[in-house]
Amino acid sequence: MCNFNQKLKAFILYAVISAGLFPVMRTEAAPVLPLAPDSLAVPPQSVRKTEGIVKDASTGKPVAGVNVSVAGFSSAFTDEKGRFKISVPSGRAALKISLEGYQDKIVPVGQGKLPAIFIQEESYNSQFTHVSLPFYEGPKVTVPFSVASVNPGGGWSANSETPDTYLQGRATGLNSIRRSGTPGIGANLFMRGFSSLAATSQPLVVVDGVIYDTGVYGSSIISGNTENPLGFIDPKDIDNITVVRDGGSLYGTKGANGVIFITTIRAKEEATRIDFAAYGGLNFKVKDIPLMGASAYRSYLSDILQDRGWSPQMIASQPYMNDNINPQYYNYHNNTNWQDEVMGNGSNQNYYLKVTGGDDIATYGLSVGFINNDGLINNTNNKKYHTRFNGDLKLSSKLSSTVNLSFMNNEQNLRDGGQAYLTNPLYLASVKAPFLSTHQVSENGVVSPNLADKDIFNIANPVVAVNDAIGKNRNYRFFGSVGFNYAFSKNLKLGSVVGVTYNKMRENMFIPEKGMVHDSLSTAAISNRSGTNVGRLLMLYNDTRLSYSRIFNHINTLSANLGIRYSSSKTENDFGYGYNSATDDLISVGQGAGALREIGGGLGNSRWLSTYLNVDYNYLNTYFLSFNMAADGSSRFGTEASGGLSVSGNRYALMPGIAAAWLLSSEKFMKDMKWLDILKLRASYSLTGNDDIGNYSAKRYYISQNLLGMQGLIPGNIGNPALKWETVYKTNAGADISIWHERLNVSADFYSNRTKDMLSWRNVSTAAGLKNVLTNEGEMTSKGFEVTVNARVLNKALKWDLGLGLAKYKNEVVSIPGGSMISTFGGATFLTSGGSAPNLFYGYKTRGVFSSSAEAEAAGLYTVLSDGSVRRFSAGDIHFVNNVNSEEDLAAGRTYIDESDRQVIGDPNPDFTGSFSSSFNWKRWSFGTLFTFSKGNDIYNAQRAALESQSGVENQTLNVLNRWRSEGQLTDVPRLGWGDPMGNARFSDRWIEDGSYLRLRTVSLSYNLNLKGVKLFKYASVYATANNLFTWTKYKGYDPEFSAGPGVFAQGVDTGLQPLFRSTQLGIRIGL
Repeated sequence: MCNFNQKLKAFILYAVISAGLFPVMRTEAAPVLPLAPDSLAVPPQSVRKTEGIVKDASTGKPVAGVNVSVAGFSSAFTDEKGRFKISVPSGRAALKISLEGYQDKIVPVGQGKLPAIFIQEESYNSQFTHVSLPFYEGPKVTVPFSVASVNPGGGWSANSETPDTYLQGRATGLNSIRRSGTPGIGANLFMRGFSSLAATSQPLVVVDGVIYDTGVYGSSIISGNTENPLGFIDPKDIDNITVVRDGGSLYGTKGANGVIFITTIRAKEEATRIDFAAYGGLNFKVKDIPLMGASAYRSYLSDILQDRGWSPQMIASQPYMNDNINPQYYNYHNNTNWQDEVMGNGSNQNYYLKVTGGDDIATYGLSVGFINNDGLINNTNNKKYHTRFNGDLKLSSKLSSTVNLSFMNNEQNLRDGGQAYLTNPLYLASVKAPFLSTHQVSENGVVSPNLADKDIFNIANPVVAVNDAIGKNRNYRFFGSVGFNYAFSKNLKLGSVVGVTYNKMRENMFIPEKGMVHDSLSTAAISNRSGTNVGRLLMLYNDTRLSYSRIFNHINTLSANLGIRYSSSKTENDFGYGYNSATDDLISVGQGAGALREIGGGLGNSRWLSTYLNVDYNYLNTYFLSFNMAADGSSRFGTEASGGLSVSGNRYALMPGIAAAWLLSSEKFMKDMKWLDILKLRASYSLTGNDDIGNYSAKRYYISQNLLGMQGLIPGNIGNPALKWETVYKTNAGADISIWHERLNVSADFYSNRTKDMLSWRNVSTAAGLKNVLTNEGEMTSKGFEVTVNARVLNKALKWDLGLGLAKYKNEVVSIPGGSMISTFGGATFLTSGGSAPNLFYGYKTRGVFSSSAEAEAAGLYTVLSDGSVRRFSAGDIHFVNNVNSEEDLAAGRTYIDESDRQVIGDPNPDFTGSFSSSFNWKRWSFGTLFTFSKGNDIYNAQRAALESQSGVENQTLNVLNRWRSEGQLTDVPRLGWGDPMGNARFSDRWIEDGSYLRLRTVSLSYNLNLKGVKLFKYASVYATANNLFTWTKYKGYDPEFSAGPGVFAQGVDTGLQPLFRSTQLGIRIGL
């Protein structure tokens, strides 16, 4: 006990006091002696000597101090000339080459003389890139799965606030799409397309061995806002990100969409090391959408009011339509650019400090940081404060412990976005009349400091929406784990990790009366509105496993892990709305009218138990085999669920998987191919699952309902006791090749995934009181390929690296209940049916505009107006394509344009996505660029549909100046019409645009300062970075990149979220 207390004190001493305050004394490493065999003894006649030389791949010069070893047998170091001699078993063996700052390398040893061994620097992207998996850490070349490794070292000089945005363009096959340009909002991640319609398609994230909850519980009361759990991790805290695309069986019913493993900071050496970084810069306003100015708008307004039925005299008498001096003259004779009033330039700043160190008993990593990033919308920003502590402690020769603790506080000032058309500043700035003033103006033209009220057209003041409205989101997350490992012997170990996640979110919003427009309640008119929202998450996690590993005869490596995982999650969400407080100074929910108050919320509980088995086998570092199996039980599964395994009345999903790889380049018959470094073939087949079926969807539950002041209960769903997990069958075949001393590295994968028992909705009789029930009656496939190419074009004093990633997926719905489903989102209509991709745009096709009455009469098309009357399309109307002659058409002898004429008009899924990178390194200079692109995806431009509808008094784009006005005019813009009686602005291919883009996402230039003679600093570098510098696209909206939701049904619709902006930073990084 005394010995334990001493070691515990040492751990605390180094973790808290020694963190940079006192230097840690380093001891000289003991000489490395030949290792004792790990298994059966090797007879002397089976041992031989081999020798070789290790060189730097860039300079070609010998490298001293390199560790060369045969696992469990012998070890040696290279001398000053890079040479080594080592004892190896006779026959075939493998040398491991390792040195800090370089990539580990595996080299086969045959009977002949070893060729020169070339090693690459650690940051180089090759087949020997380091990966971090649950039961393996080392070079990627020995992994039989399809993996991508990302080292966020560049995160120090990039303005990526979150790991999900940092991954953009850095892991082929992982499509990271920013939700919007709101700072800190992050990205939605889609691995190889979509695996489900109703369940999540987001990959599982595991941080330091603990499942990281990325779910969003409840909805935000601030329109367009989404919580981003990954935003609680600073990319600079990450040592490695490993993306597994084809695996997932090990995580059973949580691995359907692939797995992302994140490893955070750890001490790599015992000496105390301090890293500090600081940068600041500017965020730049995006380019305006071209809208009409005051003069053009007046002309349009005159025409639309005349179409409404106003006479020219009535129109001319309005104070905003003439130049006569009147008391309202200065209110209506301006030329305001409302987009400039709500958007502007901002600033960004980031400070980060990391301390690592320790001794042979305990090592630690400690970091603190602060981020402040202004949004594109005035008065919006994101502030983050975070700290992290990781520690490793040797309690005895057999017992060790790890600690990982992190805390982040996140504060956001937000404004409504998306479909909040009465309060979204961007939308209001687009439709607001340009001849109006932002502030109140006197009869004499004196501008008041008071902002103007809502206008005569009942449109809110956009400046009020950004200056006086309130939208705050505050949340914090504690994420921590403690692990213990006990070694029964050299081969047999027991490990356990316990993790805790606690997350709390609080939102407040207020929309004032002055200057704003509100919807009405069924019982009252609204003058002002307030809201509050509170969400909590508590997740407990445990992973306990027994591990066995052994090397047999120095050529057979076997490792096995048998374990149990358990997680328990509790969520709570409570919200309330208040209306009509006495004054705009009273902004809390409780200060609103008591009779109008609205409250709601929900609780969620779920439990998950998984028993798993992992077996990895490696023969001669040439043949690799991995078998994984998980048996998962969940409180979400129905009591009558089928399949899997039944234990004591509980249903367990069985998820086996196998992967194999053949390192062909290690074979004897390949030894004459000197130019070939690596040639590896891979194949895998696995079953993975998706348990995101809802906590209570399998059960019948009730919700409260208020009626005439009395509370009651109504059915909340139709329970389905047979509801179960989705099962995804994954097949992957791939190859990795490296040639010319790893100057060229190529990885290619072809995959086919099939989701069975897919969660889907089945319509039920209206007598049930609800529209549908969740079932497992769907099926969908996802097929595609990925290619990753990395090349070192120049490899001398000037190094030039190029990277290319290309990915393509194609989803196809095999079957769903009823054969097809029509859904809507953001003004768009979608069709999902068997035999086609999910979520296709479903609307009307067009053939331009009728230029003349004769052309319209020849087409003979009619529509039914809202009052039931029939009207023929005439000159200036859109020529819609008649797709089907319905029974009504045939009976009336007319051709109607109605819902039966809708057809597929676009696909939000891209043909392919990818990235292109280039980096130069010369002496102390580094210069890098990263491009990302998407090709073939369609976008419904809901913003343009509103700004070119020509149906009301809202301002429009300059394109409406080309509208049809006279007989015989050729144009693609129809005539205006008050209220759009002919439906010219209905959902059609007029609003479907090509969303393809090429974006210069990051440009960075850095210089390492010459610190010769400066003993205080180990290094120092300065850098300049620009983000989202250029975007080449045909899309007419603000930004072609956005993702309004985490599922398939929220993609491809531009609802008016905050666009992504350009930013620049200047920074410095210092090491002590």
